[in-house]
Amino acid sequence: MGLGSSQWRVFARKEEVKNRLPVLLASFVVTFLFVYRPSMSATPGGEITEAEAAIRKADADWAAAASTASVDAWMGYYAADAIVMAPNVQIASTPERVRQTVTNLLALPALSVAWHPIKVEVATSGDLGYLIGAYELRYDDARGAHVSDQGKLLEIWKKQSDGSWKCIVDTWNSDGLAAAAQAASPASAHGRLTTAVSVSPPPGANSVTSSQSSAQALSSEYGEMPTQYEEAIRQYFQQYLKDPDSVRYQEITKPEKGSATTVTGTILMRETRLRGWTVKATIDAKNAHGVYVGYRTYTFLFRGEKIIHTASPLGEDEMK
Repeated sequence: MGLGSSQWRVFARKEEVKNRLPVLLASFVVTFLFVYRPSMSATPGGEITEAEAAIRKADADWAAAASTASVDAWMGYYAADAIVMAPNVQIASTPERVRQTVTNLLALPALSVAWHPIKVEVATSGDLGYLIGAYELRYDDARGAHVSDQGKLLEIWKKQSDGSWKCIVDTWNSDGLAAAAQAASPASAHGRLTTAVSVSPPPGANSVTSSQSSAQALSSEYGEMPTQYEEAIRQYFQQYLKDPDSVRYQEITKPEKGSATTVTGTILMRETRLRGWTVKATIDAKNAHGVYVGYRTYTFLFRGEKIIHTASPLGEDEMK
């Protein structure tokens, strides 16, 4: 049974107040379209068919423009009052937040994004429609590892006064498991580090062959234990502190087997476990105002002589 024009006027009134209630609007749209699943009937003159074709073309042009990684090109397919609900980030209901969300997505290293429509339907009024589709996203994480993600998307399109079609609600989410951890701020902790627990070998496994195998396995899992770690840590503070010459060292511990849990990605976050050797450095240093901030402990994860991860309590007024 077709959806009457009076019902769609109710939908339109809901859409007009989305700047005040963006979350409720999105919930209303999804519920209305998927629970009632209206059968759209064409109006005289084939306006619905034309509108569906226009939405499909606009979406195809948008997908093609995405390969350019141009924020302006992407934003050109959104209405001025568009709402974007990307995974693992806050709802973007202002032009500034929408642009920042798009910028973060397109800034992913080695990004490749593609999507295609599965279903498009248009209201009997001919000026509002939705598109359901599937996407595939590929990029490199912070360590250069390849990440691939697939999922589904929902777009709500509205015909503008100039006859063009713009997306007013854009949301997508992954088919995979969502990362449980939240991304850490670069100015605070860069992750969670833990010290590994050593396990004693079983009785009878003390042969030379067993010892060599254990040593090889340990090196493969944690890397070589660093020997020049103190110098590497001092160089780190020289590079990142506002006033590196003011540093007072209280303690630099010896390396211990450890690991770090990192979260990479901005839009699609992924949790990774890094293994290596943890070293803690407790220091005091002056901030940008020339004031000592008090002793704080920084934790470094080494793999060989290289620092691969840091957990730092540095504040913005202490960093370069």
